[in-house]
Amino acid sequence: MVARDRSIENLIERLNRLPGIGPKSAERLAFHLLKIDRDEALQLARAIENVRAAVRTCSVCFNLDASDPCGVCSDETRDRSIFLVVEDPRELTRFEDVGFRGLYHVLQGRMSQLENIGPDDLTVGALIKRVERDRPAEVCLATNPDLEGEGTARVLAERLQPLGVKITRLARGLPAGSSIAQVSSSILADAIEGRRSLS
Repeated sequence: MVARDRSIENLIERLNRLPGIGPKSAERLAFHLLKIDRDEALQLARAIENVRAAVRTCSVCFNLDASDPCGVCSDETRDRSIFLVVEDPRELTRFEDVGFRGLYHVLQGRMSQLENIGPDDLTVGALIKRVERDRPAEVCLATNPDLEGEGTARVLAERLQPLGVKITRLARGLPAGSSIAQVSSSILADAIEGRRSLS
């Protein structure tokens, strides 16, 4: 068997480190980059280089933006009485898309015993200091409704409770178009707990 060039192997190894990219996908992407026009491949490399040079982490909320503080934190028209706590900047973008006008705090991940990620590995300490300093009326914990997200929300609630701030969680319930017989019992329990009046 003929050994591949070391530079190809290096590219495959680098691509394999990306989330959701396994060895086969990394190999396929590497050979695609070698097959396409040289300028197109170099444009991708330049785009990565440019975004790494231009984008930074906001020192206030830990969002990713070209400015620090980020565009959200420096926007004086935002509702400063509510902080929405999200796991990563992609989720912040989704809430912006649906018109949320408060402020955010990005945890830069979530707690996970399996991955040895605890509160000190996230921006939890910065959140506590920020709530102490800015005294918002409400902190809404918008972590994902899975095992790690729920655990993260519980720890955050415990740490925020002594500060006297109102702590809320995103409403959850039955997804539109779903069948009651097929949803999980935790979703069904949340749907009953969060029921609302039709009048």
